[in-house]
Amino acid sequence: MKKIFFMILLGAMVLPSMAQEFRVGATAGVNVNSPSGDDTGLIGFNVGVKGELGLLQASEGWFMDFSALLSSHGWKSVAYYDKATATSLQWKATPYYLSIPVHVGYKFRCSDKLKLFVSAGPYAGIGLFGKETLTSTLAGKSTTSTVSNNIFADNVHERFDWGLGCRLGAELYGHWQLSVGYDWGMKDINKKNMRYRTLSISSVYVF
Repeated sequence: MKKIFFMILLGAMVLPSMAQEFRVGATAGVNVNSPSGDDTGLIGFNVGVKGELGLLQASEGWFMDFSALLSSHGWKSVAYYDKATATSLQWKATPYYLSIPVHVGYKFRCSDKLKLFVSAGPYAGIGLFGKETLTSTLAGKSTTSTVSNNIFADNVHERFDWGLGCRLGAELYGHWQLSVGYDWGMKDINKKNMRYRTLSISSVYVF
C-alpha cells in the first residue's frame, strides 16, 4: 500500500512538470476488421472519450493521448461444408470491447489552422458482451441459431485482448481531429488462434 501511495505521489509531482496542456474530447469512428486466418472481418464502430496531454519534452509538439472506447470487432467464418449432412455451416460473432489505447505522438505545425500528427502505443481490450450465431444451409434453405448470447461469459472468446497500434491524422482549427489508425492484436482471442487486425477511421472533437 505504501508503494502504491508513493507511486501516485511521484506521478502527481512529475506529470505537472511535464504537462503543457490537458484536453478532453469526444470521439467516434468506424472499425474495418480483418482478423488473422481465413475468417472474414465485419464493419464495426468505436465511440468514447479521449484525453490528450501536451508534453514539454524535446519541443511543444510531443503529446500523450489515451481513450476509453466501446469498440466492436465482428467477424464471420469461412463456410464449412459438412459432407455427412450435406449442410453448409458458417459462424458469425459480434464481440464488443472496452478498448483503452495509450499513445505517444508528435504534432507537426503546418499553419495556425492545421497540424499533422502521428502517434503509436499499446492498447488493452476488455470484453464486455457479444453474441455468436451459426447459420446452417441445407438444400438452399438457411437457418440461424444462437451459439452463445455472451461469448465472454461462456468462454467462447477470451475476455482480455492487447496489442499495438498507430495513428496518422490531422488537427483542424485546434479542435477537430481526423485520423486513420491500425491495431495489431497480439493475443489469440479464441480456439482458432484468431488475432484482431483492425483499421479504424475516427473523428474527434477536443474541447
